[in-house]
Amino acid sequence: MAPVTAFERIKPQATETGYTVTYETTPLRTIDPEQRRQQERPIDRTQTEDAGWKLRDVKEERVTLETFLDQLTNADLAAIVRGEGMNSPRVTPGTAGAFGGVTAELEALGIPAGCCADGPSGIRMDIGTKAFSLPNGTLLASTFNTTLIADLFEMTGLELRKNEIDTLLGPGMNLHRHPLNGRNFEYFSEDSYLTGKMAVAQLDGMHRVGVTGTLKHFSANNQEFHRHDLDSIVSERALRELYLKGFEMAVKDGKAYSIMTTYGAVNGIWTAGLYDQNTRILRDEWGFDGIVMTDWWAKINAEGLEANRQQTATMVRSQNDLYMVVGEPGTNPFEDDTLTALADGTLRRSELLRSAANICQFLLRSPVMDRVMGTATSIEVLGAPVEEETLEDQAVSHQRLVSGDAFPLTDVTTTTGSSHVFAVTAEETGMYQVTLTARSNAGELAQMPVTLFANNMPVATFTFNGTNGEWVSQTKDVFAFNPHNYLKLYFALGGLELKELTFTLAESFNMKNG
Repeated sequence: MAPVTAFERIKPQATETGYTVTYETTPLRTIDPEQRRQQERPIDRTQTEDAGWKLRDVKEERVTLETFLDQLTNADLAAIVRGEGMNSPRVTPGTAGAFGGVTAELEALGIPAGCCADGPSGIRMDIGTKAFSLPNGTLLASTFNTTLIADLFEMTGLELRKNEIDTLLGPGMNLHRHPLNGRNFEYFSEDSYLTGKMAVAQLDGMHRVGVTGTLKHFSANNQEFHRHDLDSIVSERALRELYLKGFEMAVKDGKAYSIMTTYGAVNGIWTAGLYDQNTRILRDEWGFDGIVMTDWWAKINAEGLEANRQQTATMVRSQNDLYMVVGEPGTNPFEDDTLTALADGTLRRSELLRSAANICQFLLRSPVMDRVMGTATSIEVLGAPVEEETLEDQAVSHQRLVSGDAFPLTDVTTTTGSSHVFAVTAEETGMYQVTLTARSNAGELAQMPVTLFANNMPVATFTFNGTNGEWVSQTKDVFAFNPHNYLKLYFALGGLELKELTFTLAESFNMKNG
């Protein structure tokens, strides 16, 4: 990870009265990292016949993981390194993403879909499910109390278990470099040691109950502004002593087994494709044996190439195992180059198998595997108050509304304060028109507002007056980035009778290259 751009760094110079500031030329890279990576590539393996092995056979030690994975086709391997989300229907409603068993073919092999949810200040579920809000990272670090933090995150771990979430997307571990950094609230401190100790405590708490956290953002993500295109020019010494140190502590002392790379680059290479970081330092030096995932819709590049979302072959070669996220992993919606690179030999099947093994190892040690095998321990919250509105009260529709179809709402309760949540599938990224048809027997002066939420964010309000029994339609615009979404209707005042809702594409956007 040594720099290739020349710059000077501060060097203290001893004087008779103390020290003075001087500068020296920063040491630059002296080796060819790509040549070294080529020498360290795993020996290739070929696909075997499908012997009927399932992942549970690995769990129950009837077959090795290597033998199981050799059954997977190249298409399976290209799909397993793509995560699905957000709001994947395969996992807990409203969460950030699913990974592992993200196609019917992978599911048939007994590979479950692991679930991840945004933190680090508590679980985020865009369907409106309630969860505890935690103090932010800076406040937690200000306690200097690792025992307290571990106990708090044991409770958070139980909440993750209750909601069938396998990893929280946190702790945030980047350093406070400037008071106006927009992500400071998620991070602990300007101090690497304190950052590492806090992360170890959080992981300790979650690991007590069988779930984990995903360390982020690995590494040198020191500002929020333009972070998709940020290139951090850093010396090896500063990386070791500052920006990598907290992550190293979390891996070695906290036994972390999930990490998220950054949106940007370190010394010219976007971290999702940075072999020196994701393999040589993280795995070879620190002994990390978990998964590495990208940040959501991150860019990737090989050295000297412009970064984009298509270079997943470079991602896999670096041992960043998961691209997070795409809409339908089996259809390659971002037109990534995994299979193309496999065909021309620039990516080896063994490199895909290596990432698939990392993903499956994570699933094997996570609660999701126990859930699919029927051996999971149920989690009960003792003494919890009865919530006024549970997910069941919201009458979540299991039917998914596909764009262009009419969704009947004749059975929806519209009493004051009630709500209804249902899933919708957007055919592509773009602006959609949501049309609600309703009527009321009240007079024209009556007002019955209905708030429309998209993925738990209020986006519009339908304001119906009394219609004297006539059906009336109103249309609002909603932007859909992901194919999987949740809409909620909240009825501030009762009195409406609903007929149907439609969700229709009005204007599409090409989001392939961000």
